Amino acid sequence: MGKIRLNGLYCAYLRKSRRDVELEALGRGDTLARHETQLRALAERLGVRIAMTYREIVSGDTLAERPEARRLLEDVNAGLWDGVLVMDVDRLGRGDSIDQGVIMQSFLYSDTLIVTPDKIYDPSDDSDAEFFEIKLFFSRREYAQIKKRMQRGRLASAMDGCYMGTRPVYGYERVRRQGRKGWTLRVVPEKAGIVLNIYDWYAHGMNGRDAGTLVIADTLNRMGLRTDLGNPFEASYIRQILRNPAYIGKVQWNQRQTVYKIVDGRRVKSRQISDNRILVDGCHEPIVPVELWRQVQAIFDSHGKRPFNANAPVSNPFAGLVLCPVCGHHMQRKPSPSRRGDFLYCPTQRCPTTSAYIAAVEAATLDVLRGWVAEFDAADDAPDAAHSAASAVSAADAARKQRADQRAALQTQLSKQYDYLEQGVYTIAEFKARREELQQKIAALDAADARPDTPAVDPRRLIAPKARSVLEAYSLTASPADKNALLTSVIDHIEYHKTQRGLRNNKPGDNLSIVVYPRLPSNPDL
Repeated sequence: MGKIRLNGLYCAYLRKSRRDVELEALGRGDTLARHETQLRALAERLGVRIAMTYREIVSGDTLAERPEARRLLEDVNAGLWDGVLVMDVDRLGRGDSIDQGVIMQSFLYSDTLIVTPDKIYDPSDDSDAEFFEIKLFFSRREYAQIKKRMQRGRLASAMDGCYMGTRPVYGYERVRRQGRKGWTLRVVPEKAGIVLNIYDWYAHGMNGRDAGTLVIADTLNRMGLRTDLGNPFEASYIRQILRNPAYIGKVQWNQRQTVYKIVDGRRVKSRQISDNRILVDGCHEPIVPVELWRQVQAIFDSHGKRPFNANAPVSNPFAGLVLCPVCGHHMQRKPSPSRRGDFLYCPTQRCPTTSAYIAAVEAATLDVLRGWVAEFDAADDAPDAAHSAASAVSAADAARKQRADQRAALQTQLSKQYDYLEQGVYTIAEFKARREELQQKIAALDAADARPDTPAVDPRRLIAPKARSVLEAYSLTASPADKNALLTSVIDHIEYHKTQRGLRNNKPGDNLSIVVYPRLPSNPDL
């Protein structure tokens, strides 16, 4: 059994199980609060203090679905804690063998104790490690059996017409069935009228004109209406309403199934449409007449779905290059009948970033590349070798002075960290992380000083010849795919700035600015 290090740093990890949620529903009280009280009493008996508590408020089968567990393991791997207090080892995770291996290795390699009310586990001790591994294995088996029973119970409830969602669809409220187990839906009259309007507008139009999902969403927003969560209506939300069979009194189950794949050594989960979807009559009252429902579905089916072709030719010379700085999404190409050509636009609805002609972005980008080439061509035309050597020495001296200034600033920051810790501004974990970060930066400066002096080289100088070749070839290239290949050879990404819409008298490049980030070499010495 592991021994408590009285002067060490300890944390606690709290997580509800599905069983805890069921007991809370029966009035057994808040599980996390009860467990926290028990762990603090345990810490007091052991003579240690809990410096931080990780509270997991979401339920998930894997570590990837539990953010607090991931954060805990990151801190354990960083060596922040001497021990972790937890009610039982299965609270750390009941995932598959991969997750269990991650948990085992994190505690073993960091020499971190696992402290429970029943036992203190020292992963570096062979017997403790084996017992810990056995506990995780049997908790996983128990969890698998519980999950199977729950799935059978959910299937039986769905076949009995119960509503299986945890949140009601718009127009209903979720209520318990009278005299029977399970949940059902009850119509909310004022919202049911809105649902009927949505179906009617989509099927028969609005003010004599066709009404799509975006038009309907904008109409509801102008009326001051909001979703159940208080958010504005979106076209995707309207589509979900129009496609949901709950509005004709049906309940569905297993419409999507979870599929796991191993990608780069990690388990990746995806939700795919199931071939075994269950659709049965529900216990709730319908809102939409069946004929109107069928009419709406026929309209959707008539639209078809545009197939995605991963092998389609590139039609945008800036594909994957231009980023919106507001929302972080890639700018996309939008075809235009204008003689000025196609647009680049941000696909995020209501993003303040406005569109611009691709030709304007192209001209601005080529101007930046020309600037790179001109800047370093001028530097290469130094009068003589002596001047170049003097410039190199001067650059080296400037670099040393800059490193000295940076080192002094980092040392000042490092000394302040201790003051912040004493004042309670930083937690222990924040202090350790920040101190390690500053020490690594100082070590990097020391390593740079230890290397022989070399002239300071702007990394863009190394890609200037390639940029010159790109400029020469670009004007001779007509294919968007070839243009994209040329640009991506010297550009990592482009930050696009434009929030004012173009007016009639504006030029294509007005109110547009870009920041071009070169694709720098990966040589760490540069």
